[in-house]
Amino acid sequence: MKTYMIKSGDTLNAARGFLKSLITSGKVGAVLVPQEVTAKTNVVPTLIKDPEKFGAVNPFAPVNGLNAARLVANLSRNLPEKVAVVLRSCEVRALIELVKLQQAKLDNLLIIGVDCVGTFPASDYAEMIKQNKIDADKWVNQAADGNNPTGMQLRRACTVCAYPEANNADIVLGWLGMAGGLLISTKDDVDLAGIDGLETAAVPETRSKLITNISAEKTQAKAQALAEFKGSVSSMEKLAEVLATCIKCQNCRQACPICFCRECVSAGPIFDHNGDRYMQYAQRKGSIELPTDTMLFHLTRVNHMGLSCVGCGQCENACPMNIPVGLMFQALSQANQDRFEYEPGRSLDEPIPLTVYKEHELEELNTGKH
Repeated sequence: MKTYMIKSGDTLNAARGFLKSLITSGKVGAVLVPQEVTAKTNVVPTLIKDPEKFGAVNPFAPVNGLNAARLVANLSRNLPEKVAVVLRSCEVRALIELVKLQQAKLDNLLIIGVDCVGTFPASDYAEMIKQNKIDADKWVNQAADGNNPTGMQLRRACTVCAYPEANNADIVLGWLGMAGGLLISTKDDVDLAGIDGLETAAVPETRSKLITNISAEKTQAKAQALAEFKGSVSSMEKLAEVLATCIKCQNCRQACPICFCRECVSAGPIFDHNGDRYMQYAQRKGSIELPTDTMLFHLTRVNHMGLSCVGCGQCENACPMNIPVGLMFQALSQANQDRFEYEPGRSLDEPIPLTVYKEHELEELNTGKH
């Protein structure tokens, strides 16, 4: 890795200038980056080609209403020129999984990761902006010590995310532990020649310690949250209670960056019953709850994408019934991730276990021979 520093008391404007220079220097043809909407109540992924359009860009604002990995996957198909994509850790890791699943290509992408200590639900963030409880421009400096200066509750997924730094990105924009500066770390093969304002620098020890501490604290918080969930959901009956309010809207499937199938079995004719079929089920069982197969829907999703779940929690954000879908998916996925010693998004060179799975491996795993 190579590391540089932009010494500035205004980290956000330093980042805007750096991203702008990627276009003006010809490194990329465009940048996909979160940009504030006019009302400043949200940020949305925006593809920018004009270098004079970076004034409202804010990749550090503590809100993300979607995991942009699937947008990037769509963008990467037939991409005619190099594009920089600015992503948080959960988005980088999801993109890596999509590449393994042959849903995205990295050929013309420059992945830029940004530090993240967590985000607020989009609706909460909008209210905080309206009530002047948060200043998005100042957030990056106020939260540089890793703390949440607002006192408001972060998304549950963010409270148990042990990845404050976006590893595996081509470039990392680091602001945690930087006290107003901006650290730029790059892979060895990334050429930043011609970018103004960069000074060669080492990673400050304060930053390294802070990243380590945040990761350790949230790893512990995740272990506790999953243990509590598993303790309260010790049977299929208990799981059914958790899912009792599910209306099978399938919002969680739409929000999940890993659920990429264009023809989902859950949205197909297998589960699209007519009246005669419902009456047959009711006759056989005496009564049936509608909509049907809600638990089967969730278990099918876990079976399909559980190994690649990066814990971004967007499924939980999208649930209108406030079901802890994100926590449930992490809890149900953990056993297989642990069994295969697989960490989604850790490395492009690490295949998803089920894509290379051999029948004899189950016996070896059970006997500890692997």
